[in-house]
This record gives sequence, structure tokens and C-alpha cells, in this order.
Amino acid sequence: MVCAAVFALVASLNNCTFPDYGFPGTVAGSSGASAGGNGGSGGTAVAGSGGGAAIGGGTGGTDIGDAGAAGMVGGSAGEGAAGEAGAAGSGGEPCAFPAPVVYPKHCFDKNAADGESGVDCGGGVCAPCSSNQACTQASDCLSQECAANNTCVPVISLQYTPIDTGATSPTPKFKLNITYLDTTVMSLTELTIRYYYNHKSVTEPVSGVHSQTTIDPGNMQLDISTEMLTTVHRLPMGPVDAKGLTTDSYLEIAFAVSRTVTTGTKFVINQDLMAGNGDSFDQNSHYSFTNVTGANTALTVYRKGQRIWGVEPPMALFPECAFSRGVNINGPALTVGGESLLAESQAGLTLVGTTPYSNTNKLLPTADTPTTTLLGTGRTLSTPDSIAWSVPNGKYWAYAWLTSFATADSGTLTLSGKLADKFYGTSSLSGASGARWNVIGPYQVDVTGKSLQLTVDGNVHLGGMKLYEAAQ
Repeated sequence: MVCAAVFALVASLNNCTFPDYGFPGTVAGSSGASAGGNGGSGGTAVAGSGGGAAIGGGTGGTDIGDAGAAGMVGGSAGEGAAGEAGAAGSGGEPCAFPAPVVYPKHCFDKNAADGESGVDCGGGVCAPCSSNQACTQASDCLSQECAANNTCVPVISLQYTPIDTGATSPTPKFKLNITYLDTTVMSLTELTIRYYYNHKSVTEPVSGVHSQTTIDPGNMQLDISTEMLTTVHRLPMGPVDAKGLTTDSYLEIAFAVSRTVTTGTKFVINQDLMAGNGDSFDQNSHYSFTNVTGANTALTVYRKGQRIWGVEPPMALFPECAFSRGVNINGPALTVGGESLLAESQAGLTLVGTTPYSNTNKLLPTADTPTTTLLGTGRTLSTPDSIAWSVPNGKYWAYAWLTSFATADSGTLTLSGKLADKFYGTSSLSGASGARWNVIGPYQVDVTGKSLQLTVDGNVHLGGMKLYEAAQ
């Protein structure tokens, strides 16, 4: 894969480095792309202004583009913006990595100025308004609806309450009160919510814990906590945002059971985050954290992958074309998060001293069906076991699915010389027994000799691996 030319946006870059996310200047807008980690909903492509350019989209007005697989959107000169974020890499073009979007500082100063239609939103360069703030045109609003009274018509309302307001916490906690306001009926499975944070090398597995949701469609209140899916996603570190923070991770809340959601449906969600060995998180480094109760737009909400609330931080996203290959260790070929993994028998693995396992324990937290299948079988690696995976030479970002059945399942993988995060084994979570798990990474690996070498210090259960090619 060759270095992607990113036109006027990165014209001052003469050499691409690894990782290739050193984009200069400020870009107003947003990018749609597949996230790393365990898959999940793509972001939306939002128009911006000021000297940018687009890959995979049009150049007209300030419309919100569709969520794209690998597109990158920046503003065009003057008022302009881009339309749809398109798939990169088609037609023999090089794989284009989307530029992380950094909004100007005035988009976070709690004032309506500098061309904004509302407070920190709307206008030429800030993100469209999520709530019922002032607007002059549809593009000022995330809903694309500016009412006759020049106020945005919101799709939802969201009230965030921090439970633990300390600067550091072993279990960051928050509560969300969400009301669905749109007239379009949706399924609960179409709804996803993201809380963004900085991993800061806390131990794995990082998990969403104490997950609770009640739903009130207007005539009753139902506890649907057992229908919640919480997954943690981690990417290469993004650039410094206008608030001085860097972000590489998010916790995503989704729902596994289809329920009809109509206008006026209310949700109350309680969620915690926890690291593998009880490490404390630096909450002040979390993009989505605030110690004040209110309409927090630093969380995002999506319907069918389209953002309907909030402003994403600048994230170093992987486009779909960057996915190289994956393998289901000791299992059949399957698709996880929209990405195809080879069966172990197809992947060209050389195994030294590993032991196959079969896991029938409940996964903690609950996972979707493909991930449950993936982690149901795998191989246990103990010092000095090793796996050699036959892959082309090159630079990659690597992820590994790990799980644990007991506290003895603790260890640290090394991937072609790159040390992964320590994975602490535990078989309990929120009082429940089962198998803790996470997909850890990404780790920068440089494959030479056409082989990715995996060794371990300790004892880990490896369910699968996947690689993304780095921009060259």
C-alpha cells in the first residue's frame, strides 16, 4: 500500500510516516470510517469550511454527508463542504486514511459567536447543533431541520450526570437520561451510544460494567439491562483537540433485542468503566467526562450508524480498505464486526506448544453472536509457547481477542517484538461468574520474514487476531 495523497488538506506533508496521522492545520468537519476494536457503527461525515478538500464525495453546500466506509471529508474554500464520504481504494486508487477532525477552539468556549448559529454549534465551521438551538438553515442542525422559529428540531434530548466526579477513578460512572423526540419509528437495535476516553495504558481487559437500562415507551417502565451490549474500542491516538485532550478509545453501548422506539420513549442508562487490575482512569483526560450535570454533547448517539447527537473527538480512524486479514484461532471462518476472518486451517499458522481450548462460560460483558462464537474456541499460550502467522512483510496495526476463565489467566503477548498491554485474568464481573474478555490493541508491528511472531510472558487464551495495513 502506498502513501495516500490527501490533496490540499495535507499538501505540506512530503513524507508519510508510521502511523500516518500527522495531519497539519485545523479541519472543520468529520469523517466516516470503520472503527477499530470490535467493529461498531461508523461515524458521520459532516461538512466544514476553510481550505480543505474531499475524497469520495461532492463539493456542494454544507450538507451532512452519509456515514462512509473510508471517506474523508474536509471543508472547501469559503462556505463549502463535502457530501458523501465514499469508499477509498476503489478503482486502483491508494487507500486513503481519513484526517482526524479538529474543530476550532471557539466551538467549545460556551459562547455563540464566530459565525455560530447556536452556542458552540452551527454556522460555517462548528458541528451542527444537537439540541434546540438557534439556526438560520437546515445545515446548522444535526437533524437537518430548522423550524420556522429559527430553532433546530432535535432528534433526541440527552441529560448526562457524572456519578464519580473525582479526577481519577477505578470505575468512571455516569447516568444518561435520553428521550427520543423524532417522529420516525426506529428499532432499539439501531441505537448506539459512545463515551470517549483516553486509555492511558491501564491494564486489560477494559470493560463496561454495572450496565443498567430502563425504557419507558409511555405506559410502563421496563428493565432491559440484560439486552445491553457494551464493547470497548481502541484506535491509534488522535491529535490534540481544541480542549487540549487526546483520544484513542470509546465505550459503545448497544442493544441486542429489537424493540420499537417511538416519539416520547425515555431511557435511563447507568454505566461504569473498569480496567483489568483495578487501575484508576484519569477522568480529566476523557473527552466525554465533565463533573457538571447537563446536556453533554461530548457523548455521541447514533441511529443506524448516523449521528443524531453530539460531537465526536478527532479520532485516528481506520478505513475499510486498511483491513488486511484476520484469523479465528482454533475455529472456522466467520465475520466479526463486518470483517471476514479466516479459519485457523486457512491462515498459515505454525503452532509451537499451544493448547486448544473450548469455552462454554458466559462472556463478561455479554458479546454479540459472532464475537461469542469467536471466543468460544481458541488456543492457550503459556511461556514458552509461540505462534507464527504467515503474512506479507509490511507495517501493520494488530489486534488480539483475549479471554480469561480464572485469575491465573494473566499474561502479556509480544507481537513481532511489540509488547502488548498486560491482560489480567479474572472470572467475575459485577458479581457474575464467567469469562472476562476484550479485543486488545492496536499495536504497531513491523513484519519481516513474512511472519508475525506471537510469544507470551505468562498465560493467555487467544481467540483471534486481525491486522490493518498502516498508511505508507
